[in-house]
Amino acid sequence: MIDGGSTDSTISILERYPHLKWVSEPDRGQADALNKGLRMATGDVVGWVNSDDFYAPGAFAHVRDVFRDESVGWAIGDVANFYNGSGIESYSHSATVTYHSLLQNPDILRQQAAFFRAGLLRTAGAWDASLQMVMDLDLWLRLARITAPRMMQEKMAYWRIHPEQKSGSKMNKLQSGEIDRVLRQHGVSPAHRHRQLGKKRWWRLKSTVKQCLVSMGILDVDFKNGECSP
Repeated sequence: MIDGGSTDSTISILERYPHLKWVSEPDRGQADALNKGLRMATGDVVGWVNSDDFYAPGAFAHVRDVFRDESVGWAIGDVANFYNGSGIESYSHSATVTYHSLLQNPDILRQQAAFFRAGLLRTAGAWDASLQMVMDLDLWLRLARITAPRMMQEKMAYWRIHPEQKSGSKMNKLQSGEIDRVLRQHGVSPAHRHRQLGKKRWWRLKSTVKQCLVSMGILDVDFKNGECSP
């Protein structure tokens, strides 16, 4: 558990579980915290879940079985959207991830359901601490250049949808800029990068309109139904 120096009840909760390994201190962002976690990790297989998301029942048993195959360097399962206000969930299989499919459509990334061999993460260079929003896309592209992931056709995690989530519309502009930077580093054409930015701008416009309609009471807060990310 890597905590960035929370001032709420996080520490008191962690102290109830003496078997947990954790640190609470200021960091330079999520990627920096993830690198701290990797340095602390002693196991062969590594995954991470953010504080507002959670794993599906039986996920770890399935991961154990998949990684019994020594040829598997990393694996990706399916993620269900979980709408915090109502408890409703929506679910579909993750798209097949390759180096080229990530370049064509970065939005296929499903971080919550991804697991990695720690050695492969270290070989790839772990997370770029200069990125605040798309450190996972940057990492996945570097991993995919080394080896393709094993796709697990199982629900492995839940992405909790709520108004204050990091990947919500408030952070869309920063995310768009970082996606453009990463794609540019991998030699993606300006025309394709422009299309990706256009998709983000269109989603940001739709999200703004929906939020206005929700605030006016015209739409229910859980109307987004799978459109909380493009």
